[in-house]
Amino acid sequence: MKPFYLLFSLLIGQNTFAQNPFVKDALSKWKSMKSYTLAVAEAMPEEKYAYKPTPEEMTFGFQFVHMAGNMYFLSAKLIRGIDTPIDINALLAKATEGKMSKKEIVELLSNAFDYAEATIAQMTDKTLEEELDYWGGHSTKRKIVFLLNDHQTHHRGQLIVYLRLNGIKPPTYIGW
Repeated sequence: MKPFYLLFSLLIGQNTFAQNPFVKDALSKWKSMKSYTLAVAEAMPEEKYAYKPTPEEMTFGFQFVHMAGNMYFLSAKLIRGIDTPIDINALLAKATEGKMSKKEIVELLSNAFDYAEATIAQMTDKTLEEELDYWGGHSTKRKIVFLLNDHQTHHRGQLIVYLRLNGIKPPTYIGW
């Protein structure tokens, strides 16, 4: 009889974990964000990935590498508390030198979204409320999830302008 109760308790615990409303909503939004961001990345022809509207701006392609690096950093270092699984600085250097193809950038971006999604999916009530210091500020890991979203939205908005400046109609918004 005891094994049955143990199994039942484990199943209930897993069900509770899967039902965390914040995690459920964050994952739903994250999947839409990934679809929309990848659609923006695909809309620009490869020969325009080096485009930037002013000398001070990042190129179209570099922005995506920057976004991917941010997803890996926030997910690994701040939420999971581990080193990033990729060498972000090496990828940024490669992108700065224009040595990444559109295909490589889109793949990196897609993988970064997947890594962040897996990170968010494993969060519990307890981990969401864990506190940390980040750039001199105090935060919870829940706020880092908001930061993940905000950073992607910020750069994707810039990239939509890049598309329009090149006469390319941006993909239809995917919000929900």
